[in-house]
Amino acid sequence: MSNDIPKQNLTSPFDLNDDGYVWLKGNLHSHTTNSDGKPEPQERVDGYVNQGYDFLCVSDHYKITRTDTLTAPDNFVLVQGAELHPENPFGGQTHHFLAYNIDEDMDSKNMPPQHVINEVNRQGGSIWLAHPHWSSVNILRDTLPLTGLAGVEVFNTTCMWHGRGESSVHWDDWMNLIDRPLPTLGNDDSHAREQDNRDTYQGWNMVRVKERSAKAIIDALEHGSAYASTGPEIHDIQLKRVDDPGDDKQVVEATVRCSEARRIFAVCDTYGNQYVTDGTFEEATFTLRPNARWVRFEIIDPEGSKAWSNPFDLKKIGR
Repeated sequence: MSNDIPKQNLTSPFDLNDDGYVWLKGNLHSHTTNSDGKPEPQERVDGYVNQGYDFLCVSDHYKITRTDTLTAPDNFVLVQGAELHPENPFGGQTHHFLAYNIDEDMDSKNMPPQHVINEVNRQGGSIWLAHPHWSSVNILRDTLPLTGLAGVEVFNTTCMWHGRGESSVHWDDWMNLIDRPLPTLGNDDSHAREQDNRDTYQGWNMVRVKERSAKAIIDALEHGSAYASTGPEIHDIQLKRVDDPGDDKQVVEATVRCSEARRIFAVCDTYGNQYVTDGTFEEATFTLRPNARWVRFEIIDPEGSKAWSNPFDLKKIGR
């Protein structure tokens, strides 16, 4: 199936040279008193600025919170967007879409979901599927009929509090159904105030860009030049084909460098494998399952926090 043509091919951020690139940390899902959040918009921005983040989207429900009404340091990027909710005509619950770099509000509640996606793309924006596990989304039923979505939110802090924070199975299912890798997001979906210690500063995106701008950040996310995390850092991932000592064929060998970890999962289109050893480590080299079409990595640190790499198309790894 190939119903959803991506805007760009995914590019590993670790294959880019260092000339002018920087890593930025940010949250692209948050709410304020402009919808159902507790803090005022400026309070929300100030919180993420003070925590050392580099970018934020105030993504209030149905309504754009205008970035020109907010104040932030010159080196902090405000991404303008909203969370949009068209009714689901396919049998599932109401859709939750994150729309970035849009300028015009729309009546998403009374629009078909495909019209909402088309309108965001018409505005030159980017639209993503939010927290499908929490939303009880069935990818085959509710998502595959739609075209133009950029990717999926794999982790959501607010949804974690409700027992459905991670959507990796939905991500894998979607990629298998369309036979193509898709990029991912990790976000807070913050509604509470900072002092509530509930849904702030626990999930974020690390994005590799050459400039601090909303366009560069969203473009990098669509390209896959990013990873999502609740703690671990991914420093490098390199893949190459090597001879399989037990066979005449070649297999893909992965080398992952990261902050202190106790386990790495290599999740492929069918099955997967893991790297684990006594104690902790910061570098691991291991082979992937033969004949896998794509792979993504989950790095787990000693406290159980996780980072998710974007997927790699193994068909493109040279022999």
